[in-house]
Amino acid sequence: MKNFLFKIYMLGFLVLTVFFMVIIWKVTFAHIFHEYHDRHEAQEIAKFKEGKEAPTDKSTFEKIILESDERVKHYLGYKILEETRIKGHFHHIGFDIGPDKRSYCVDCHGDMPHDAVKEIRAFLNMHAFFVGCETCHVKLEKAQKTGVYKWYDRTTGEIVASPVAKEKPGSFRAKIIPFESVNGKLQRVDSQERMDFAREYEEREDTLTEAQKSRAKKLIHKIVHKQPYMCEDCHQKEKPLLPLAEIGYPKERIDSITGTEAVGMIKNYTKFYMPKMLLPGEANKKK
Repeated sequence: MKNFLFKIYMLGFLVLTVFFMVIIWKVTFAHIFHEYHDRHEAQEIAKFKEGKEAPTDKSTFEKIILESDERVKHYLGYKILEETRIKGHFHHIGFDIGPDKRSYCVDCHGDMPHDAVKEIRAFLNMHAFFVGCETCHVKLEKAQKTGVYKWYDRTTGEIVASPVAKEKPGSFRAKIIPFESVNGKLQRVDSQERMDFAREYEEREDTLTEAQKSRAKKLIHKIVHKQPYMCEDCHQKEKPLLPLAEIGYPKERIDSITGTEAVGMIKNYTKFYMPKMLLPGEANKKK
């Protein structure tokens, strides 16, 4: 009997030991692997943005069979999809939003930065393709506030004419950015000075101490407001945040954006219900 109890005791002790080892591993080392994975993915996207691809050795099959085929890369905002273009093939995406080379926010946060609330992250990320991060997350006040918003090209970063009239909704390759007043002059919120500072931090991050990193991040996010603008700040008829007519939206599109349907959905449907088939086990719990 004593031997049996001893074995049970040892088995329990081993289980506890493994349990605590797993916890210690997650607390002390797991984040290193996550950071390595995220950094590696960011580097791959950065290479794609710069148009530089690391040379790779091609097999004989690739040289003979695939070398003559046109390789197409699609930047989808969160990953790069590469495929062989086959004439008439219907699975081709045929649409590439192009990386945002102007925004210093996406270098760290990515082109699809919203992931905290899964029920609405798709809606927020959809807006992130044509609305600059600063438009919602920077609240200009008093003398700085101008009410001026313009479009900039995702690739070149240059201010461009409104793409609304020429392109279909969802396919704009430009984003809206606010302008602030600095010493009485209009200036983009994503100024070259702020961009240079943020990107220099990104390049030197590995060489900085934790205290230096903390100070740099505070300076980079100094203009970021704790509470961003909400959906209803734009989707309203009285005083929408964005001067929709001035940035090129036609009347019928403005009516759609500020109409009762959009505003009603935002105000009334604050709770989202997922189909039971997508939440296995929930139905059984209620029973």
